[in-house]
Amino acid sequence: MKIFNKISLLVVILLLVCGCNKTETANAVETLDAQGVQDIITKNRGKVVLVNFWATWCPPCRAEIPELIKLRNNFSDDELVIIGVSVDQDRDALEKFMLKEVKFNYPIYFAADDVGPSFRIQSIPRVMLYNPDGERVFDKEGSYPGAMFERYIKKMLKER
Repeated sequence: MKIFNKISLLVVILLLVCGCNKTETANAVETLDAQGVQDIITKNRGKVVLVNFWATWCPPCRAEIPELIKLRNNFSDDELVIIGVSVDQDRDALEKFMLKEVKFNYPIYFAADDVGPSFRIQSIPRVMLYNPDGERVFDKEGSYPGAMFERYIKKMLKER
């Protein structure tokens, strides 16, 4: 009977370990292609959508992240959608960054190969802002203060 208890305990421990590994893998960053970006914009008509193209190795991109996190906190889910699209070459670097560096309050995706050419990304960070009608109203490379976006978003929400 003692051997049965030991085997049962071993099976339970193995199941718990396997379950933990599955949980960790479930947190993997999803790949998003150009059509997927467009689908998110279309699906969120009636809201302002901010798309941020960035990479973990880019100092201005990293500096902009706290501004975007703060911006996301200032609006409800019915008003603003922010997505981050990482153009990193190395998915592992992105996942490591997300685990150890920053707690994002908006979804982060790994860019598929067609994203760069489809959106003509030549430099990052790059922010595209879409009004509640789904029209692109802002498309700039470089880092911008969150307060600027906040004023712009409030104006668009007032006009919707």
